[in-house]
Amino acid sequence: MGLYDRDYGRDERTPWDRIENPRSITITLVVINVVVFLADIIFARRVDGVTQSLIADWCAVDGDTLVRPWMWWQLVTYGFVHDLSGITHVLFNMIGLYVFGRDVEHRLGRMEFLRFYLVAVVAGGIIGGVTSLITNPEIGTIGASGAVIATAVLFACYFPNREILLMLVFPVKAWVLAVFFVITDLAGAFGFISGMGAASNTAFTVHLAGAFFALGYYFLHWNLRWLDFTAIGEIPARMRRRSRRMKLKLHDPDKKIEREAEEADRILAKIHERGESSLTSSERKTLERYSRRQREKREQ
Repeated sequence: MGLYDRDYGRDERTPWDRIENPRSITITLVVINVVVFLADIIFARRVDGVTQSLIADWCAVDGDTLVRPWMWWQLVTYGFVHDLSGITHVLFNMIGLYVFGRDVEHRLGRMEFLRFYLVAVVAGGIIGGVTSLITNPEIGTIGASGAVIATAVLFACYFPNREILLMLVFPVKAWVLAVFFVITDLAGAFGFISGMGAASNTAFTVHLAGAFFALGYYFLHWNLRWLDFTAIGEIPARMRRRSRRMKLKLHDPDKKIEREAEEADRILAKIHERGESSLTSSERKTLERYSRRQREKREQ
């Protein structure tokens, strides 16, 4: 079988693709947020007639988070928890993520969009923690708003003239909507930090962190490929391969060819998932050696 006879050498999606990529990252993130919200409702407690979230108490980011390194995981978890006092917080965030996220994901690719979204969550969490330290260390921040704003602003950068239905009714250019978001959050953040504005539960500074991260990502041409989450899953396989190389084995040409074919399959699957630029020099040499062997076999 030649290199291009394999399923992942073709353009169309295969059953293997559908198993590995069952749904988009955008849909997955929406589902996770909704599931966490429903779980929060189930495990919430009522104290003096007020609903208190156990998950938010555990996952929210606040001023103490930044000064306690063992709590830094809250810089991610806060972005998947929403206010239980009403459905609007999670509803509008998930609508925004769904509307803007699909096209941004298509533009960036699944894994790069996931990296972008999670880094936006972390950036918003850091700013939220700093804001909490400045104003009130006991006030926590929750919600996906910062990452959703980041996604919306990046959408406006890529598709500035795309029309979006504001409030599901009024058509507005994407760039106009992004500018409106930034100006509104600037005004809100200034009033919130200086004490000049009315009290608000909206995390304006977190929104701004997401917006400016998106602008930096676009105008500075950032690429987050170095944040390779999938490499963690490859560690056991790498350790097994290293262990096999350290053991003395009898020379068996057939087994060697079979292992080489299996390794070529793995490398081609990696190219299909993350692109040729993700290959190591050793993987490139293995693929070249296998390709050369296949050509020689066909010429015989």
